[in-house]
Amino acid sequence: MQRCRVLVINDYVQMGGAEVVYQQSAELLGTLPGVEVERFDDSQFSARSTMLSRSWNTTAARALEKTLHRFRPHRLMVHNYHNVLSPSILSVIARHQRQFGYRAYHTCHDYHLVYYNPSLQYFDKARHPVILPLDVLRTRAAFTLRPTPKGLVHDLMTKAWWHAIRAAYQPARVFDKILCPSLFMEQALHRVGIENTVIVHNPSAVPIAMPPVTARNKERFNIAFVGRISPEKGLLQFLTLCEAAGFERINCIGVYGDGPDRQAVEQRYASLIAQRKLILFGTMPQQQLFPAMREFADAVVVPSVGAENAPLVVVEAAMLGLPVLIRDGGSMAVTAESVGNKIKFRFDPHSLKQALGELAIHLADAHRKYNVEEYLPEHYARRLAEIMHIGERPAPLAPSRRSAHYADNPRPAR
Repeated sequence: MQRCRVLVINDYVQMGGAEVVYQQSAELLGTLPGVEVERFDDSQFSARSTMLSRSWNTTAARALEKTLHRFRPHRLMVHNYHNVLSPSILSVIARHQRQFGYRAYHTCHDYHLVYYNPSLQYFDKARHPVILPLDVLRTRAAFTLRPTPKGLVHDLMTKAWWHAIRAAYQPARVFDKILCPSLFMEQALHRVGIENTVIVHNPSAVPIAMPPVTARNKERFNIAFVGRISPEKGLLQFLTLCEAAGFERINCIGVYGDGPDRQAVEQRYASLIAQRKLILFGTMPQQQLFPAMREFADAVVVPSVGAENAPLVVVEAAMLGLPVLIRDGGSMAVTAESVGNKIKFRFDPHSLKQALGELAIHLADAHRKYNVEEYLPEHYARRLAEIMHIGERPAPLAPSRRSAHYADNPRPAR
């Protein structure tokens, strides 16, 4: 295998699921023979995060340029970039592609390439988030809907900047391939005309699949919520739903995580905490989290109000042998359905009660199996090696109109 230098790029060192995959991709690529990996993220430069820097981060662009000249990579693996790194790095990647001859790849962790709101949401008149149906993309309705709850001026500025970046740089064309963690994401990209896609499922942080948890004739269940306690994750809405359903068939809800909504949960549901019907376990390291989940939970709940993409918790639950109660919408439901641990519900008490009845039947089936082979870390590493042509000598890039376009447009007009 030819020696290959791979630069793995992401907004943050640590934040959420995308950052977990960022770290895993760098580690797994580093296990391949002849591969040298370097990481680039917000730890490589110092700059204040402002609205201006999130729109165009000159400091990040210069830091990346210096890294390219020093490391001289053969491959670029880009995860999230549109937050702290900003679209400014697209200019750097495109301008230096001919000079260094690298191939560039992007894992699409959210929907920033297809819609103004990266969570694929719009807000109704009451400012409630609603998942945008895929068939609305590239229609007039997609422009008239409000992608943010912050007012008309902010809404118009968001749309104008989104279109300006696409007119100046066409982000999808900067990358040789767009890696989609789910079929739903690939369908969204195809809907807006982005065809250079390939499905690569994110790797599970649980390395080995465990036997499914079984329980016969069980009347009440322990439900685990795992993730950030924030508005888009839907924990508050789920607790409200459980109250409306009278906590029927629910023994306890265990929350593994932390976030901005934790104080609101503690204040609003203090009585549930006192009764031990709600336990806030807080954030745990993975080596402690996964055994704790397996011991405590009969199922995991994913009540996100956004479309999600390929939530890691769905796969991690399956690897631990646990089913998921999941809101029926977006990619999270598609992922859980393909894995085989999906029990869907809607935000009304009758639907939740029905889902808990289905959970009892599901847990009683000792012969059920979950399809997790494509989420194993070793499978993910093999797929990256195939798609990124690791081990092949980089082919020289021929002069193209695209290269000339980027050279003439180092940055878009504000």
